[in-house]
Amino acid sequence: MGGEVLCARPMLAAWMAEYDEIGCEYVRALADQGIDLVDRAFFDQAASAARDRLRAAGAIVRNGGASVLWGSLSPACEACTGEACSQTFFLSLACNRSCYYCFNRNQVGFKESQRLDVGWKGELDSFFDEHPDVACVGLTGGEPLLHADEAVAFLAHARHRAPRAHLRIYTAGDFLDESLLARLADAGLDELRLSVKLEPDEVGAGGSVHLGEVDEALRRARLAQRYVPHVMVEMPAIPGTGVQMRALLRGLDEMGAFGINLLEFGYPMGGWPEFARRGLAVASPPFAVPYDYAYAGGLPVARSELMCLELLEYAVSEGLSLGVHYCSLENKNRSQIRQQNAAYALDERFWEMDAEDFFWKTAKAFDADVPVVCERLDRMGMPYRRDGQDGSVMFHVRNLPGVVEDGGLGAENVFPIVSYNVAEPCAGGFAVRELKIEPWGWEKGMGVIGEAWTARAAACELLALTLRYPSTTLAEAVASGEWLDATCEIASALGLALPEGFGAGLPGAEGERAGAGCGSLGSGESASAGSAVAGSRPAPDAEELLRALRPEATRLFVGAPEPACSPYEGVWRARAEGVPALLFVNPHSMEVERFCRACGLGRPEGTNEPLDHVATELELMCRLAAQAAGEVVEDGLPGGSPTAAYDEFLNEHALAWMPGFATRLAADARHPLYVAAAQFLGAFVGSE
Repeated sequence: MGGEVLCARPMLAAWMAEYDEIGCEYVRALADQGIDLVDRAFFDQAASAARDRLRAAGAIVRNGGASVLWGSLSPACEACTGEACSQTFFLSLACNRSCYYCFNRNQVGFKESQRLDVGWKGELDSFFDEHPDVACVGLTGGEPLLHADEAVAFLAHARHRAPRAHLRIYTAGDFLDESLLARLADAGLDELRLSVKLEPDEVGAGGSVHLGEVDEALRRARLAQRYVPHVMVEMPAIPGTGVQMRALLRGLDEMGAFGINLLEFGYPMGGWPEFARRGLAVASPPFAVPYDYAYAGGLPVARSELMCLELLEYAVSEGLSLGVHYCSLENKNRSQIRQQNAAYALDERFWEMDAEDFFWKTAKAFDADVPVVCERLDRMGMPYRRDGQDGSVMFHVRNLPGVVEDGGLGAENVFPIVSYNVAEPCAGGFAVRELKIEPWGWEKGMGVIGEAWTARAAACELLALTLRYPSTTLAEAVASGEWLDATCEIASALGLALPEGFGAGLPGAEGERAGAGCGSLGSGESASAGSAVAGSRPAPDAEELLRALRPEATRLFVGAPEPACSPYEGVWRARAEGVPALLFVNPHSMEVERFCRACGLGRPEGTNEPLDHVATELELMCRLAAQAAGEVVEDGLPGGSPTAAYDEFLNEHALAWMPGFATRLAADARHPLYVAAAQFLGAFVGSE
């Protein structure tokens, strides 16, 4: 397995461990700041499935999935990650609003930039002198219309200097009136992007949702449409605003608006209490490739991407004619990487700039694989370069299939990696900086199935969250339907057989879903929101759900005096052996504690909970599965590798009691969440 591959390749193992530690250190630093984090694997499978459905429906999936489009796309968005020259300016970062998620605070010189830049014309002229072929020019803020006269003058001068450029402006629209719109149109404005600020759906009497902000945004868009050729909305998709967002899409489509840019919601590295108050969390790890990205939009908020994809699916299913574009934070970062890397030419014999994520990439092999790879490249007549420091060999990524498959069945296995790089300016030119390495084609050798391990990790994480004392995070996931969707997506990925009618009684299981054993599901917010709009019973409020879950969890797992279904391995094993069930000091509990500590997992902070609690054991299995998925090597693990440690714990502990626990829980639970959790746990451990 993967651990064996790395144990036999110490230099490769060292490099992979170093890059993994860089990512882990970054995540730990975020957690130390009090930021709530959610493993992105919890949502990524559902997002991947949504992209597949959208692609099959005719949507355009761009930039490796970082951008998804239904309908028309603004020329400025095309230029963002394309070859055409595009530039956005601001006159001032001053704004009449104070949005908790505004990322302008991350801009360099934010305080000074709140003053009007009186030298904007000279800066604009300098840019046009250097880039006479500019295709798109944007004016943003702050709120650019705080300085309406200067904004009009800016656009008029840009139109004079670049007659064929596409001119756009970003505004919340608070200062728009017919007089100002006429002036903007006369100055040559091609596109107006209206921002809309929404709070999570406020449900009133009868399950109705207040749409005041949506109605006001539509009024402003209709007014702007009388003067500006292209009127669109650009805004972050905030989890919990699904009903309002669908109403906004319908209204924009009815008026014939050009489109909407759905932005992945970002945390701007400040003011976390406002995000926490709304039950939000940051996806972890935040970036596919760790780097000091220049875009100030912050870190991706979990569930926002799924919501954007849900809205795209809604647009497809409703046959909306307006353009709907999902632009992720990753897409913003890829725009930077493209511009940065395109400025430098690397040796094409060894390097390729990826057409989707725009990193410079090369292939490498280490340790005992080096002479084998060199021999195969020699036979292929392909160039390679040896590294005198770590002994690796570097070659073009297009030669990876030949290197791995050379010799056919029974040939010596090799385990190359792909190296992700950026070019950075330095004294005397530029330097190439490696940011990440990842395995390539390893499944052709030792059968490392990263996706299966990722799915196992997601299953364990979801079950651990569910079987702990109920939290706000759990209640919100269940109430939105995301819990049920995530469970079904994970079960599908692992090939688990869930019973007919799985999830009955939970949000997202109404109508056709109930009794269908999950089937093909999107994310839960669309289901619950759609049900509310259609007039069926609305999804429960998260707080109401939490009030129902906590007494049920207490009855099941704590009890007075005895729990209905003990959550401790030691109790179950003791009963099976006919001996007293003593917490902490029974031999099975003590063995679990030793095993956990060997794997780096201690007792949860602030608790005196025995480590043989079902949730803690699942957290341990999640940790080991995640390490196996990432091919992480950690000293001291039982068995010497994450896969060996996982298998040992599964066979020696989990399988010894969790199937019985799951059966008992399904029989004793009175709330549908715990019935579904028991069925999912039973299917999961039964398949292992």
